[in-house]
Amino acid sequence: MTTETGPDAYAPFGLRTDSAALGLSEVTVSSALGTAIGHYRRDSPSSRATIFLHGAAGSWTTWTPLLQEAQRTGIPITNPILIDLPGWGDAVLSAAPEDVTINAVCALVKDCAEELGFTQWDVIGHSMGGFIALHLAATWPQSVLSVGVISGTGESILRSVEHPVRSFRALPAFTLLWRAMVVLAALGPVGAAIVRAAGAIGALPLLVRPLFRHTGRLDPSVIAALGRELRPASFSIAASLVRNYDLDDVWARIDCPVRALNGDHDVFSTPADLIRLGVSVPHSTITVVGDCGHFAAVERPAEVLVALGYAG
Repeated sequence: MTTETGPDAYAPFGLRTDSAALGLSEVTVSSALGTAIGHYRRDSPSSRATIFLHGAAGSWTTWTPLLQEAQRTGIPITNPILIDLPGWGDAVLSAAPEDVTINAVCALVKDCAEELGFTQWDVIGHSMGGFIALHLAATWPQSVLSVGVISGTGESILRSVEHPVRSFRALPAFTLLWRAMVVLAALGPVGAAIVRAAGAIGALPLLVRPLFRHTGRLDPSVIAALGRELRPASFSIAASLVRNYDLDDVWARIDCPVRALNGDHDVFSTPADLIRLGVSVPHSTITVVGDCGHFAAVERPAEVLVALGYAG
């Protein structure tokens, strides 16, 4: 297929998997959780970096359309670090599920940035990555200068994880996918093989259709990446990060600027979630991106750069 071009194009770029071709180097940082891999480029000697955190069923490549759009339009994103979190991409998750906590994940992100000499961060996160970005801002306010949240994990997912039957109507697509991942995770290697088989027979476009506004207009690399990253065990562990999480208490501690956005056809993050974030963090800006699903950085990278404040 041919990707679309022009200012109003849908999903104009495929996902890039060669970090060197994008001018990115790699660093691996370890902790009790496992490893995190930072794909980074140092453009200036500044101690300030832009950290990108992917969501569940994602990796650093999620952000490559956004970087390509920034490059196309001459928008500088200085000192980017695109991180593979433990259990995703090439990063290894070695800890037991019960030891994977939001604080432990955030500490590893902090270690990755500091390993590269960056002590001040603008943090941009998608889905689960947005949830982690907000927790980073609340935990290390002296280091996090701003936060960008794209379809961030919010109250609806928290309620769905805590009460999947009672809250099913809030996010049915998420609840069904999450419960399927829990079942497949319990099967171990067999469960992972079932996901790979779905990709092999060409069923993935149908399975991921709810996540995108126009699945048929995506570059094949986007579907291929989801096939690689739809990992039952890692997805189940990621969902458990939100259990017993007090949004009101944590988000009240955020004092940096926050820019948050959703697609208008987002099945994993509701308008109420976006409003809740705007109320909980008064110094925030919220945006709804039109004709867009859950992966706005892939589907509408130009609009995302505007919503995040990189373009007028």
